[in-house]
Amino acid sequence: MGSLQFHAAATEGALHSGEVRDAWELKNGTAITLRAVRPDDGEKMQALVRGLSMQSRYRRFFYPVRELMPAMLARFTDADPMHAITLLAMIQDKGEQIAVGMAQYVAEPYPQRCEFAVVVSDAWQRSGIATRLIRNLICIARAAGIERFEGDVLADNEPMRQLLIGMGFTIGPHPDGASLLRAEKELAAPAWKCSELAMLALRARNRQGAASFV
Repeated sequence: MGSLQFHAAATEGALHSGEVRDAWELKNGTAITLRAVRPDDGEKMQALVRGLSMQSRYRRFFYPVRELMPAMLARFTDADPMHAITLLAMIQDKGEQIAVGMAQYVAEPYPQRCEFAVVVSDAWQRSGIATRLIRNLICIARAAGIERFEGDVLADNEPMRQLLIGMGFTIGPHPDGASLLRAEKELAAPAWKCSELAMLALRARNRQGAASFV
């Protein structure tokens, strides 16, 4: 796994540079770059959601959304970095940066645990992008003091169930009924390597109140 690189800064404006990098190549040679979301990424995120199949939209949002409502989009692009993080997986296509995956966690109102979610474009599913997104989220969350990851999964979403089980999540019943399952993971030291620079910077973020991704 490529390492995440951060350095601390004292302003939220610096955070929104959004240039955290984790770059790798898929087996087919496609270069993937993972970075933090920026405030101007709204249209890239909308294009990702609009391009999803109906099944993939439903599996991510639990209803057949066609695009993100403005309030939801703002929660992703303008979130307080002390409580929420959104990561994008990007490819370059004909000179344009295209989002092919995104993942978020939100820690409010419980700072020691967070809700997470992930989605990848249909054409890029089963290529390891979702795993990489979740791994990076876990690295960031653990460094930020979060102790537990939680998320909802549709009971018929077998690919996501198997992915999460393979990453050490426990899958159990959901209080809202049999159509949903609850995925949970205690954030012990991950089995993969996280950048020490990332760990130091995110601890600094907690002390200073903001950070810059570069």
